[in-house]
Amino acid sequence: MNYFTLFDIPIKFKINKELLSKNFYKLQLQSHPDLFINESDLTKTIALEKSIEINKGYKILKNSLSRAIYLLSLYGFKLKTETILLKNNSFLKKYFSLYEDIDNLKKNNFNGKKVHFFLKKIEKKSKHYKTMMETEFENKNYEEIIPIIAKLLFFKKIKINLKKEQDIYLRKTN
Repeated sequence: MNYFTLFDIPIKFKINKELLSKNFYKLQLQSHPDLFINESDLTKTIALEKSIEINKGYKILKNSLSRAIYLLSLYGFKLKTETILLKNNSFLKKYFSLYEDIDNLKKNNFNGKKVHFFLKKIEKKSKHYKTMMETEFENKNYEEIIPIIAKLLFFKKIKINLKKEQDIYLRKTN
């Protein structure tokens, strides 16, 4: 199933998110499992599976990073997100210091201002790469998008790591 077709939006990276949301809710109104509560088990199962597929497609298309990965898969590029970063050692070396920054934030009890500044720095870099990715999609330079995705995945991982460390810290202090 092609999610762009499912939501009746053009197959391209830059999408109309309002139209995506509108079509999502329209589809959910037609196939939500609660609407089939008095139907046969088979009909209920089909409605549930359809609803799950609609939710999955919406989640993928709504997020620019997952949309990029999905769109590349439609163009025949199969990305292994677990190993994609390993192919870009120079980038990893350049930004490995972000892990040290997280350690420093931990040592400073996750000072609010410092955490905010750190996240702002990550967001700025992510925004830069998202803009680059959009340009490469417009120019149909699909091979150039793969290392950009790797970088965005790295920054996403950094943010997840920060959140995890903050949660650990909060549990210890409470």
